[in-house]
Amino acid sequence: MVEGSKLIVGLHIPQTTPDASQLLQSARGDGFDFVTTALPSDHNARADVTALSGRWWRTSIVGVIQEEKSIETLCGKIIKQIEWAIHMGIPAVILPSPPTSRVAEYARIIKSLAMNAQANNVQIWIKTQLKESSLEDYEILHRLCDGFSNIGIMLSMEPISAMNSPEKTVGKQMILIHKAIGMQLKAISFPVTLFLTNKKGYPTLAKSHQVLFSHIVKRVGRTVRVLVEGPSLHDEVPGAGETKCMPYLQYIRYLRERDEITKVLDTEEATMETPYLDSLQQPLQPLKDHLEFSMYETFEKDPIKYAKYQEAIYLALKTMDLSAALSESDQTVIIAVAGAGRGPLVSRAIQAFRQLQIPLTIKVYALEKNPSAIIYLESMAKNNPLWRGIVNVLNIDIRQLTRDHLEDNSIDIIVSELLGSFGDNELSPECLDPLLASACCKRTTISIPMHYTSFVAPVSSCRLYTEAKQQAQVPHGGGQPLGIQRAMETSYVVRTHMSSQTHMEQPCWEFDHPSTNPNKERSATLEFSPDPTFATSYGCGYGPVDSTVSSIVSQAPESSPGAVTIHGLLGTFTAVLFSKGESQCAISIAPHNFSKGMFSWFPLYFPFRDPIRVPEGSNLSVNLWRKTMDGKVWYEWCATVHRKGEIIATTPIHNSNGRSSFVSA
Repeated sequence: MVEGSKLIVGLHIPQTTPDASQLLQSARGDGFDFVTTALPSDHNARADVTALSGRWWRTSIVGVIQEEKSIETLCGKIIKQIEWAIHMGIPAVILPSPPTSRVAEYARIIKSLAMNAQANNVQIWIKTQLKESSLEDYEILHRLCDGFSNIGIMLSMEPISAMNSPEKTVGKQMILIHKAIGMQLKAISFPVTLFLTNKKGYPTLAKSHQVLFSHIVKRVGRTVRVLVEGPSLHDEVPGAGETKCMPYLQYIRYLRERDEITKVLDTEEATMETPYLDSLQQPLQPLKDHLEFSMYETFEKDPIKYAKYQEAIYLALKTMDLSAALSESDQTVIIAVAGAGRGPLVSRAIQAFRQLQIPLTIKVYALEKNPSAIIYLESMAKNNPLWRGIVNVLNIDIRQLTRDHLEDNSIDIIVSELLGSFGDNELSPECLDPLLASACCKRTTISIPMHYTSFVAPVSSCRLYTEAKQQAQVPHGGGQPLGIQRAMETSYVVRTHMSSQTHMEQPCWEFDHPSTNPNKERSATLEFSPDPTFATSYGCGYGPVDSTVSSIVSQAPESSPGAVTIHGLLGTFTAVLFSKGESQCAISIAPHNFSKGMFSWFPLYFPFRDPIRVPEGSNLSVNLWRKTMDGKVWYEWCATVHRKGEIIATTPIHNSNGRSSFVSA
C-alpha cells in the first residue's frame, strides 16, 4: 500500500464465499486502494489464489479473521489464518476485539504469532470500538503482548444513532481518539450504516463525524488506513461503480481535500518531514562530531528560523548604543557567528546590518571547527559579493578563541544556533558562557540567543516505546545494537506522530547568556495533575496547539479518558533570541507557543524502561537532572504516580551517572 500524503482507502464487503480477485478488480476500477478477504481456516480450494499474482496479495489485500462465539475456536483459527497470511505476504490482518473476560488468553495467542508476523512485515489490526471500555481492553492486550510494533488498533466508528447529544459527544470522542492514537492507531473503519443521505441521494456524514474524520486525518492521515464497510446502502446512486460503493469513496476523498486538511498534510514542510515520522534519531553532538554537507543543507531550508535570527540581529543592532559600544577610532561593528556551518547566519547578519543604513562598517567572523565546512565558507568569502571584504573565516573551536584570532578586535554580537531539541542538549551553555566571559568580548557584548527554557511533558505512545526497544537490536540507520538498558536510557530526537501528549508541557530549567552562574547542572521536579481534556489540543507533542480542538473539547468538560499509560517524556524548548525593552524576538518548539512553519528541531524523547500506568484522578510526578562531570553532560529521569499521598507506581531512575548516554563537552 502506497505511502505518502494520499489517503489510502480500502473496501470491506463480507462474503460467504471469499474471492479477493473479483472484488479487487471491481474495487480498483472504482478507485479503492485495497480490499479485504476472509482468511481460510481449512485447506479448501480458493479461486483467487491462482487468479491473483503475489504482487496483489502483498500490496492490495488485507485479511479478516471473523469473530467466534468460543475463544478456543477463535484462537485455533487465528493460528492457521495468520500463518496463511504470512505465507501469502498479506500486509495486514484484522482481528476481532479481545473478549473482556479472557483478554490474557487472547493475547497469548496473538503474541505467539506477532514476532513471526513482524518479521514478515504483517501488521495485526485489532478491531476496537471508540469507547473507553474497548480501548481499555485493547491496552491490556497490547501490554500483555509486550508492545509489538506491528500490533495496532483498527478503530470502528459508531453510527450517529448511537450518539447522545452529538455536540457534547464530539468532544468526548476526540479525547478517546487522542488516546487511541497513542495506542498505535493503524486504521479506521466507516460502516456504510454511518452515512446519511443528502438531498441529491448521495451518502454524506453527519457534521459530528465530519469533524472527527478531519481530526483523525490531520493528526495521522499520512500513515492511517481508511476502510469502508459495505455492502452499499446507496447502490442506486448514478455512477456507483461495480462495487456500488464508489460514492462513499468519493465522499471520503472530498473530505480529505478540504482546506483544513490540505493545509496540514500537503505543505512542503509536511512532505519534507514525512520520512522522519516516529523515526528515532541519535541527537547531534556538534562538539564531538562534524556534520555532513547534506545536514547543513537540510537545516538551511527552514523558512522561519533564519528569518527570526535576522530579525533578532537587526533589533540588537538597532537598540545598541553604538556610540558607546564602538570606540571613536574604530567605527566597525564586530559580529561573530559561532558554529557557522555553511554560513546562513553570516549572510543574515550582513543583511540585518544593511537594513539599518548607518554610516558604520561591519566585520563578521565565521567560526567553525569542521575542517570540511571551512572549504565552503572560504569559497563564500572569496566569491559571494555579499561576503567579500566583510567575512573572515576561522577554523577553530569557539572555546579556544582569543583576541589574537580576532586581530585584537572585541566582539559586539555573538550569534549561534547551538540550541538542541531540549534547548541545552547541544551544550550551548558550555560553549557560549566561556566565550562571553573571555577577553574576546566586552561587558556590553550581546548573545543571540539570550535566554532559553527547556519544557517537559508526559507522552503516551506505544509506537515510540517499541521503536526505542528496537534500538536494542537494530538501531535506526545501522550500527551496533545498543542493548536493552542503553536503548531505554538514551534520549532520541524524533518527529512525533503516532503519539499523544497527555498534559500541558511545563518549564524545566533555564539558561541565560551572558550568565553569572558558572554551575551548568540543573534539576527539576514537575507535578502533572489530572487533565480532564487529556491535552487533546496538544496533539502529538509537536506543532502548535489546535485551538479548534480546544473549543470542541471544552464543550465536554466532564469527559475523561480514564486511565492512561505513559511511555516517556517529550522535551522541547523556547528561546528568546533577543529582548530589550519592547523589542523581542523568540522561537519555540513547545506546543503552547510553537513557531509555526519552523522545522529545524524535533522533540527529544526520554523513554521509560517500562510504561507507567496513571489511573484516573492520579498525579504524575517527574524528576529530571542535568549533570556534568569530566567533560560529559547527561540527563537522568524518573517518574512516580501517586494519589492522595499514596504512591501507586514508579519508574527507576534512568541513565544514572550517564552510564548509557551522554554528550561530550
